[in-house]
Amino acid sequence: MALLTGMANYWVFIVKNHVHMGKVIPAREVLANRVENKFWSLSGRAANIRKLDKGDKVLFYVAETHERGFMGRGVLAGQAHPITDEQRFHVIGSPSMSFDYAVDFEEAEMWPKMISLDSVKDRMPLLLGRKFPARVFRGSIRRITERDYEVVLEAKQKAVEK
Repeated sequence: MALLTGMANYWVFIVKNHVHMGKVIPAREVLANRVENKFWSLSGRAANIRKLDKGDKVLFYVAETHERGFMGRGVLAGQAHPITDEQRFHVIGSPSMSFDYAVDFEEAEMWPKMISLDSVKDRMPLLLGRKFPARVFRGSIRRITERDYEVVLEAKQKAVEK
């Protein structure tokens, strides 16, 4: 549920490498699939799943073996709901194949270049003073502040201008 003021909540959705029939699917490919199909599959046990709401703003965080960072953004179209058969058709690999919920996007975009965690960790309030900032992005959904969200978008804008 969004705050009573009608303001959006801010989230980071974390995507990891998946495995399908013994083959690793890189997290970026999983993200590209989710952006193209405009939904995110979730476990019904995911922290914060019941707090997701229409208009909430999301950053996509890619956690690959050798590289971690932000690679897109989206705006939620509504609350999380049981995954539909059509959505399930588009889900590839584990762990997502075992997820039973989804949240749809009004908008979703994947950026061509990753915004590395190192490039924003000293400006994101959530990460200030943390020895291991990547540990903050374990799990699947992480609530962040509006300022955390803005820092990443500012870094993305600077990357585009270079």
